Amino acid sequence: MYHVLIFLHVISALLLGSYVVFPFLVGRAGSLSGAAQESFAGLLASLNRVGQFSLIVTFLSGGAMISQLDPKPSALWMALATILLVIVGAATGMIGGRIKKLKASSAAGKSTAADASKIKAFSWIAAIAVILAILIMTNPQILS
Repeated sequence: MYHVLIFLHVISALLLGSYVVFPFLVGRAGSLSGAAQESFAGLLASLNRVGQFSLIVTFLSGGAMISQLDPKPSALWMALATILLVIVGAATGMIGGRIKKLKASSAAGKSTAADASKIKAFSWIAAIAVILAILIMTNPQILS
C-alpha cells in the first residue's frame, strides 16, 4: 500500500509543478485581447483545476504515508508542510476567482489588466510555496 501512496504522491507533486510555470503563462494573458484572451483564460482555469485536484491528492497521500511511518517526522516538518500546502490552496483559490473575472471582463470588452496582474501575483505566491514544499519534502533533514 505504501508504494501506491508514493506513486500517487509523486504524480500529484509533478502536477503541482504546473504552478511553477503558471506565473510565466499568466504574463501572456495580458498581451491578448478579445476571444483569444477569453480562450486563454479557459486554459488557465483548466490548468488551475488540475493543480487544485492534485493538491488534494498530494495532501491526502502525504498524510496517509506519514501515518504509516514508524519514526514520525518532526512536528516542525509536518507543520511547515501543512502550512505550505494551505498557502498553495489559498493562492490557487484566489487565482480561480480572478480567472472567472478575467473571462467575464474579456467577454464584455472591459480592461483586464488589473485581473491579470492579481492572477500573476497570486501565481507567484503559489509557485514559491510549491518550490519550498518540494524542497522540504525532498530534504526533511533540513528541519531536524
